[in-house]
Amino acid sequence: MINVANRTLFHGDNLDFLRGINSESVHLIATDPPFNKNKDFHATPDSLAKGASFQDRWSWRDDLHDDWLDALQASEHERVWGAITGAKLVYGDDMGAFLCWLGVRLLEMHRILRDDGSIYLHIDHTAHAYVKTLMDSIFGVTNFRNEIVWAYTGPSNTPRWFPRKHDTILFYAKSDKARFRRDAVRIPYNEETMARRGRVEGRKSVISASVENPGRRDDGEVEERFGAGKVPEDWWVGIAALTNQREYTRFPTQKPLALYERIIKASSNEGDIVLDPFCGCATTPVAAERLGRQWIGIDIWAGSHGIILQRLQDEGLAGPDGSTDRLLTFGEITYTKTPPERTDAAETAAQPLETPVGRSATRYPAPRTQHGRLLADVGAFCQGCGRDYGFDPRVLEVDHKLPKADDGSDHYDNLTLLCPPCNKEKRDRYTLTGLQAKNRAEGHLAAEREGNIRHGTAGRRNTRRRRS
Repeated sequence: MINVANRTLFHGDNLDFLRGINSESVHLIATDPPFNKNKDFHATPDSLAKGASFQDRWSWRDDLHDDWLDALQASEHERVWGAITGAKLVYGDDMGAFLCWLGVRLLEMHRILRDDGSIYLHIDHTAHAYVKTLMDSIFGVTNFRNEIVWAYTGPSNTPRWFPRKHDTILFYAKSDKARFRRDAVRIPYNEETMARRGRVEGRKSVISASVENPGRRDDGEVEERFGAGKVPEDWWVGIAALTNQREYTRFPTQKPLALYERIIKASSNEGDIVLDPFCGCATTPVAAERLGRQWIGIDIWAGSHGIILQRLQDEGLAGPDGSTDRLLTFGEITYTKTPPERTDAAETAAQPLETPVGRSATRYPAPRTQHGRLLADVGAFCQGCGRDYGFDPRVLEVDHKLPKADDGSDHYDNLTLLCPPCNKEKRDRYTLTGLQAKNRAEGHLAAEREGNIRHGTAGRRNTRRRRS
């Protein structure tokens, strides 16, 4: 049961809001996240989307939270972490960071989709291959339905390769129960196809003859046997990229309404709930409203509220039945910065953050300044061997549970206290749990000292680091 009202727009980091939505409550997710383009996007100053901008740059050191890494490295997400580390190795740290950021959100999207639900994720060539592997690991290879290629044209002057004029939309079902309304998205047979009727033997296609009509099928027979048009293939042409069309707000990454209307028609019924966690200039909410669906939008851009209202009045004048009474006013949209409260079991796909994290870089205090706080939390004990240094806690040194050489951060949760011999032994060769295991095996961690230590972060490597 959904715990969010229809026509709700959330303003803020979508992870907090996704975690607040009940499990298995949304029919369709249609979304257009960042692509890891390593560039900044800005709307033009004179446009309806004035002020809209975002960074599509990612850093392993600055844009990740330790809790995300803990969640993604948990045993139940082994394949997810494998997809991320593979991309990090092949492409670079920025791709790994992008996939971590996207991965914790995709885990939540998978959780909130109903069994008969689907997700369409819009991406381009920059991260497409890596995101598909990530989605395979979360939604399952058997639930992959299509890699839709949206092809468009436009000016280009590339001297060293063919112009890159297509995006990819990855379509996954939650399960085999997912709906697909192919009759709702049929397009007319073209004149060439209809002119070829009767030229091919057999009875299985539009262009073949039939026993009843050995010459050519008439229009009525074609529609009765094969539908009022063809189901589009997984390459979509005829939907132009936005340039100067009336619906263009000059939002930096705006997509055509026709594109998302086809998605919504294909994988939802009237009255179903459609979610866009990166709704930007509101293409998905506007398309859903025009097609009689309920919708929820989330975006970090403060201007989304105004542009949704403006677009629903500009683009939503006529409903799908031709009526003109579908205008919305301010009172008909719920705009909030507060995450919803779960009314189900309230289990999240990834552990909640202890501190809010946005897209800005995360900076932590220098580790050495945390000495007093660590003493208060864990006591004057070496967390490697368990020895009590209450007689002079100044001896204890601050070090990282997960070495910085293994991308451990300076976040407080990754810090610990070690005596000089343990710190010298650990260095970058061991995680904290790896050091504890070594001390235990060599007799440096007596049984009576076990109660003095807190073990290292679960899910991370606790063995000796491999030297390259």
